Amino acid sequence: MSYSKRGRTRFLRHFKDKLAETLTLMCASSSTIFLFLMLLFVAKEGMQAFFTFGIDFITGPFWETNSNLYGALPLIYGSLIIVAGALIVAVPLGVATAIFIAEVLPFSIKDIVKSLIELLASVPSVIYGFIGMIFLAPRIAFLFGLSSGTVALTASLILAIMAIPTIVSVSEEIIAAVPKEYKEAALALGATKWQTIKDVVIPTAKSGVFASIMLGFGRAIGETVAVLMVAGNVAVIPKPPWNFLSPVYTLTAVVAMQMGEAAVGTLEYSALFGLGLILFIITLLVNSLADIFVKRGIKRLGG
Repeated sequence: MSYSKRGRTRFLRHFKDKLAETLTLMCASSSTIFLFLMLLFVAKEGMQAFFTFGIDFITGPFWETNSNLYGALPLIYGSLIIVAGALIVAVPLGVATAIFIAEVLPFSIKDIVKSLIELLASVPSVIYGFIGMIFLAPRIAFLFGLSSGTVALTASLILAIMAIPTIVSVSEEIIAAVPKEYKEAALALGATKWQTIKDVVIPTAKSGVFASIMLGFGRAIGETVAVLMVAGNVAVIPKPPWNFLSPVYTLTAVVAMQMGEAAVGTLEYSALFGLGLILFIITLLVNSLADIFVKRGIKRLGG
């Protein structure tokens, strides 16, 4: 090959590398810019509500569109109590399932079980809502002697089912990534299979497992349709506050229900965007926290 041909080859290779690097940077930058612009737009549209009510927009106990009173506290509370109830159910079930798949289940059927669990994540949320409304809510009402079963408990149970695939998938991958040498060393020292899981595997994978819980939290708090169908949609803080047998309203449900009727430029319109901003910030913080723990888990595993 002549000198000129080698020079052209090197130039083309260098050009292709630089082009790929530039395109990758542009894609990454465009995602960040889009996220920033979206946050800016939601904040701009919601500022009127914050300027009108101040801190009371977040801490106010009343959300009454007829009286132009917009306090997000009962909606934030409704979202958090439902998600808390969902995690109480989903975390032990999800983590236990992940441990069972990664450490106990025979390799020959492991992929089949994982696929079936992950299939739950692809079921449309409206289907979960129908199951909650038609099957679960009447039984909750009968069991606790309620006039209606569309309460926080019903929503929590439905969200738990929806969050479990996320928790299982992430936790199983982290647990399966624990080096085999760690487990073999524990077994060689006389530890049982359960002791190895409890004292070696789980402590090593705990950062990744916590990240899966955070992702499950993000999945649950952003859910709209299923919650809208089974939570009861009453914007009050139950008495006592930990009462799961009262109907509640969530941030996402209010936005979905009222945005179509809110006139552009009105205080109600701005208040709904204010709720969107609150939800946006909560989700961003949770996902960022999950990302931190995922990286910590990878570092702990020597990745």
